[in-house]
Formats: sequence, C-alpha cells, structure tokens
Amino acid sequence: MNIEIVALALLNAVRPTAFAAVYALLSSSRPRRSLLAFTVASFAFAATVGILVVTALHGVRVETGKSIVYSLVALTGGVAALGYAAGMAAGRMQSPANRTRRERVTPARERDLIARLRHPSIGLAIGAGVLTHLPGLFYLLGLNAIADLRPGFVGGVADVLIFVGIWLAIPFASLALSIRRPEQTRELLGRVQRWTADHERQLLIAAFVVVGLYFTFRGVYTLTD
Repeated sequence: MNIEIVALALLNAVRPTAFAAVYALLSSSRPRRSLLAFTVASFAFAATVGILVVTALHGVRVETGKSIVYSLVALTGGVAALGYAAGMAAGRMQSPANRTRRERVTPARERDLIARLRHPSIGLAIGAGVLTHLPGLFYLLGLNAIADLRPGFVGGVADVLIFVGIWLAIPFASLALSIRRPEQTRELLGRVQRWTADHERQLLIAAFVVVGLYFTFRGVYTLTD
C-alpha cells in the first residue's frame, strides 16, 4: 500500500456526518453496544463494496494488460474533484458556511436520523453505519489505486481491509476509548465535530483541489506515457 492510498483513506475519514453520528451514539444510554454495531456495519459494508470493486477492476486490467482503466478513472475523478471545488468556491453549490450552525453538519433527513441515534436500536445503529459510509469520490479513487497495484486476490482483500480500517479510524478509536473514558471521549469528539463543521467549506475546497490536481495530472501522465 502506497502513500497515495493512505492519503485518500485519511481524507475519506473526515466526514462531519459520521462524526455527528458517532457523537450521538456516544451520548446514548448504551453507547458501547450501539457504537460497536455502527462500526461493525460500517466496516462490513465498506469492505464488501471495496473487495467487489477492486476484484472487478483487477479483472479488467488482467484482460487488457495495461493500466488504461486506472488512468481513465484517475483523470475522470480528478476533473470531477476540481469541478466540485470550483463550484463550491464560486458559490454555485450549497456551501456549509451559508447554513445556520445547526444545519451545517448534515441535511435535514440525516439530522433527524442523528437525533434518533441518541436513543438507538441496534438496527438503527447498523443502518446509520451504512448510511454515513456510502462510497464517495475519494473512496473510489482509493480502490482504483489499490487495483492498479495488481495484487492477487488475497493481497487485494488485505489492502482493502487496511484502507477501510484507516477510513474508520474515528469510530474505531471512539469505541476503544469509550470503554475506559466515555465522557472524555464524547467531549473530545464533540469538539472535533464542531471544528470540522465550522470549517467544512474550507476543508472540502482544499481537499478537492489537491486531489483534483493530483489525479488529473496522474491520469494525463499515465495515458500519454
């Protein structure tokens, strides 16, 4: 696993909606049980999708014998990331900074879900784990990079599991810390959540610009090499 894949996993980990869901679960009457269900469901869902995608991409590469698929996915993802960043910077997309403080973290339906997570059932915690960890652009670019390493099946599965583990660093860390210090863990995560919500627009623009430039260049370079 290279630095490109690790960086994408870390960027993917910064999801204000996931932070808010974990914080809500830590505030519930049975935080450890609910957070465990949430984390296991998130990991199982993301890992399953990742293994299927990497296996499919690897199969295409075996058939073609070249990395054209990686190049096209990288170029398309890079251009999409730059377009998203430009749209947000120009104010053409709804910016988190233009919402009220309460509305910044997540849209209305997801806010309702997060409110319900303060008194969750196991089924609701599992559903929230899946909902807050749906595949996004950074995740797909990471899977594309894993597939381009041309691992065997076992190596590809291992890389996907490590990638998803890094992505879910916040839920895993919160679960581990909540065993000994639940109050301190909730307070710390609350501060992190509020900071990321208040700076969400700047963080998103910076992340998408960096990722967009890198993968646009990578895509063009590998296509013309």
